[in-house]
This record gives sequence, structure tokens and C-alpha cells, in this order.
Amino acid sequence: MKIELTKKQYKTLLTIMYCGEWMLNSYKNKDDIISKKTEDLEQNIFSFAKDAGLERWIEYDIPMGKYFPTADMEDELHKYIDLYNLRQKTL
Repeated sequence: MKIELTKKQYKTLLTIMYCGEWMLNSYKNKDDIISKKTEDLEQNIFSFAKDAGLERWIEYDIPMGKYFPTADMEDELHKYIDLYNLRQKTL
């Protein structure tokens, strides 16, 4: 399967993935199956960050052999998680 995205759409996808992964895995344990499935997909999607000009959002850790969100990405996107948490407290 091939999916084509604009750079803007790719950035939106990263935003959705970051927030969704946080929600699904913020309380995970080492045996969570969904954690492994989301990690594999996340690594694949993260691998295109440089091509989209978003290397300030995703970095590759050579010793670990994995991509990770940068502090820039986390700082920019954590506002959505904070807003979600605030709304949950008011329910």
C-alpha cells in the first residue's frame, strides 16, 4: 500500500500519532500488545520526518536504532495533552 501526504498532512499525522500514542501507552506495562503494534507503526512513520523537513521533531538514536520525538515536538504538542487532562478533570 502507498499513501501520499503533503508535508502539512504528514505534520498533522505526527500530531495525531503523538497524542494517540501518549493516550494508549502512558500507563502501559511491558506486556501490552498494543504497545508493540503502535511502536512498529510509529517507527515507520517517524522514518519519513527528515524527508518532510521535520527533523526538529523526530531524531534518530543510533545506539538504540530507533526514532524518537524531540523536546521541540513534545513542547509543541503537549498542549493538546494538557488540555485533554484539564477537560477530563472537569467531567
